[in-house]
Amino acid sequence: MTRVLLIRHGETHGYFDDVGLTEHGEDQVRAKAAELAAELPASATVVLPHAPTARATATARGLREGLAGRRPDLHLGELYTEGRFDSVQFLHDGAARESSGVAAHRLRFEENGDGVPDWVAAYDRFDTDYGAGSRLGGPIDRWMDLVSLHFEPPQVIAYRAWAGIRVLDPQAVALVSTHSALLRGFAAAALGHDPGEARNLEHVEVVHDGTHATVTFRGESAEVGVPTELPPWLDPSYLEAGERAAHRW
Repeated sequence: MTRVLLIRHGETHGYFDDVGLTEHGEDQVRAKAAELAAELPASATVVLPHAPTARATATARGLREGLAGRRPDLHLGELYTEGRFDSVQFLHDGAARESSGVAAHRLRFEENGDGVPDWVAAYDRFDTDYGAGSRLGGPIDRWMDLVSLHFEPPQVIAYRAWAGIRVLDPQAVALVSTHSALLRGFAAAALGHDPGEARNLEHVEVVHDGTHATVTFRGESAEVGVPTELPPWLDPSYLEAGERAAHRW
């Protein structure tokens, strides 16, 4: 059985752009590394894929450093970027782009001015203040139950996460530094209900044999099939990591 932990990044400076972790966020990562060091099996092989964002990269780096200092017996792989675990995507200029980068681009326009592009209006409907609402979890709450023509739907992000899980080393424990949107959409698809916002460094655990999986979040588990077929409305090429990871500012 292969074990995968989908881990939300540490506290970040904000979602107005692709920015890194606060000092508190770095402390959260060190605490998570200590927690993992206490329970990973002896001489385990550990892989550390991460979303392309600065906050996920910093989280993965801190986890690796923390584990290396506490558990010299572990076989720690090098960090590597995996675009399938990126944050929620937004359609901009024909490309799927990570949403915090889009937020920074939107801020270059006059606030709520006349004649702004349709994607600006769509982003404003999602999150109008780029700060307080995001910290309270409001925008992602709306993302879970409202249809938007520009945002990647929750069920699609769940398929994207599974596509990333399927290509991981089956002999290793995977510590995936990723984002709350991916955790929430993935967990909701497995558990059958929205479990709410993941806290920083909280994780969803997946244990699978390539065909069947147990998905666990906050003590609740569901037995699911590992999806190998996509619904006909989802283009398989969207789940390829390279194109999406390259579309950044």
